[in-house]
Amino acid sequence: MGQAVVMMITNLKELELRINQRDLRVFTFQKPVGPEDMGATAVYELDTEKDKDAQAIFERSQQIQKELQGKEDDKIYRGINNYQKYVKPKDTSMGNASSGMVRKGPIRAPEHLRATVRWDYQPDICKDYKETGFCGFGDSCKFLHDRSDYKHGWQIERELDEGRYGLNDDENYEVSSDEDELPFKCFICRSSFKNPVVTKCKHYFCESCALQHYRKSQRCYVCDKQTNGVFNPAKELVTKLEKCKAEEGPPEDAGEPE
Repeated sequence: MGQAVVMMITNLKELELRINQRDLRVFTFQKPVGPEDMGATAVYELDTEKDKDAQAIFERSQQIQKELQGKEDDKIYRGINNYQKYVKPKDTSMGNASSGMVRKGPIRAPEHLRATVRWDYQPDICKDYKETGFCGFGDSCKFLHDRSDYKHGWQIERELDEGRYGLNDDENYEVSSDEDELPFKCFICRSSFKNPVVTKCKHYFCESCALQHYRKSQRCYVCDKQTNGVFNPAKELVTKLEKCKAEEGPPEDAGEPE
């Protein structure tokens, strides 16, 4: 009886040892690949080294000035930035501070990368170009030159319900072959042209708008150049407007005369 109990206890210990060994095999963790701090202390090595940048040169110059203070000139050349200064600017950040934020020249970049991201959902569309087809800034304008029409979500959903969504003609995607993009609205009144005229600087206005502005100033409304009162008929623009009207055709509600 005693031997049976001893054998049972021994078997239980062996079983427990096997279970523990099996658990150790299952829960063995491996060291992750890569930096332990997940790259939080990664160094950006494309900038100038910190012992050679403008801030380091300024700090060394400050230290040399302290060492040379009160001593005679020993005729030793220490570099273009280390000439002895006999007048020290006091109580000024330009003369005392070591930070590059208060002096001219390149600013020391942060050693560890930190990116600040701003999601800008503003349309940033050039209002002048969208309304008139012309912008005085030209290609240097910081806003988008786009004259497309935008639809709200409810308008798109209505077109989907009616089955009209995506039914566009190929003509809407044709690129104009004209070398000079002519505006389609007056830049002053922001409405369709009435007897359009053009200045020497190639800016188009309504005849009445141009004459009304000429009473206030003889310079162009857009580029502020001298017009000398010269306004020529915009024949090219008139031809283009007539062509556009012919392509659009008569309005749908226009019926036959009774």
